[in-house]
Amino acid sequence: MKFTLTMLLLVGSHNYVMSQKPNIKQAHELLVEGYLEEALDMFNELEKNNENNAEFYFLRGSCLSELGENDRAITDLNISISLDNKNANAYYQRGFAYFTIGDSPAALENFNQAIQISPDYGEAYLNRGTVQYDLGNTEEACQDWRSALNTGLTLAQALLNQLCKD
Repeated sequence: MKFTLTMLLLVGSHNYVMSQKPNIKQAHELLVEGYLEEALDMFNELEKNNENNAEFYFLRGSCLSELGENDRAITDLNISISLDNKNANAYYQRGFAYFTIGDSPAALENFNQAIQISPDYGEAYLNRGTVQYDLGNTEEACQDWRSALNTGLTLAQALLNQLCKD
């Protein structure tokens, strides 16, 4: 087989990428692109060098949550929050994981914390409203969905129309 210059360049660039050590940015890109198993493998490979990195534990916790491994996600998110208790996204993600496993009071507490840190966090209002509704607190749920709508999260309008009487 005759190798062309293009083929040699492609093989060379592939070998270069494969020889690079993985980093958090690459793992995050895999997570965003939906390659969850690959992202988790990379995060696991990176753990030893990121033991005190709140972002690392937040991202791996998010990946675990996306994979439905919510107990493990909560463990990582606990570590992330212990390293950086001002990350509204970590509280939000932990709230989502708690809600998924059926712990509505813990979910509510985490969404509250996310909103306290970031008062314009529309998704936190939306999900806190869902938890409130699940707990039978319809009035509070509707207020949260209004707050979510006020942040520009138009999905809240459907919940308001369907479940709230004004």
